[in-house]
Amino acid sequence: MADSGRSRGSRRVSRSVGAATGVLALVGLATAPAFASPGVTAMWHLDESAGSTTMVDSSGGGHDGTISSGVRVGLPGVLGSAYGFSGSGSIVRVPDPTGALNPGRAPLTISAYLQVPADLKSGDYNVLEKGQATATGGAYKLEIAGKSSSSKFGYPDCAFNYPGGKQRVYGPKAINDGKWHLVECHLTTDTVYASVDSVRGPALKRTVTSIANTVDLTIGGKPNNSHYFRGLADEITIQIG
Repeated sequence: MADSGRSRGSRRVSRSVGAATGVLALVGLATAPAFASPGVTAMWHLDESAGSTTMVDSSGGGHDGTISSGVRVGLPGVLGSAYGFSGSGSIVRVPDPTGALNPGRAPLTISAYLQVPADLKSGDYNVLEKGQATATGGAYKLEIAGKSSSSKFGYPDCAFNYPGGKQRVYGPKAINDGKWHLVECHLTTDTVYASVDSVRGPALKRTVTSIANTVDLTIGGKPNNSHYFRGLADEITIQIG
């Protein structure tokens, strides 16, 4: 990627850090050593213009994704443009042949700006996922709790599956209000929690061991083409360590 793109990415991370918690991130690392040094593994600005079929990774890590025809590209976003996801067939796939988007045993932060419609109906809404619940080696994901009968309807929901168990945490409030929110999933060395606009939700003591699978990372739905997200997304980052 051109130097100007890298500079823009650096400015955006700095701006986000100043405005929010310090991570605008979705981070992943291949079978990483336990608690590796921090680093941005993938950074997607989602600034592509209408008609684009490739989602560019501005981190320099080469984690570009393939945009399906159902994704609306070039919509107004928080910083630059954003992607719109509207249901079936609306998904981006990022291949991970080397496992570089796996955290292993290291800390992991997933971050994205999201705009979820106020008229959200009951359903399943996966924003980002690496692997599925049954994936060998575990999985991680960010979704919007979609059961209208639940007290957590519209809340960000972060799940971390690992061999032998899983941990799930929710943000401090619902975000299905048609406004932009910075949503983050945090897996630290000793805790697991989700945050909305820099405000933390309830935390759990970390029991997650290692997460490492060979499945594509997907944005806008599950790897098996289901549970499609509905809303807008901008500035997605993955950070490890």
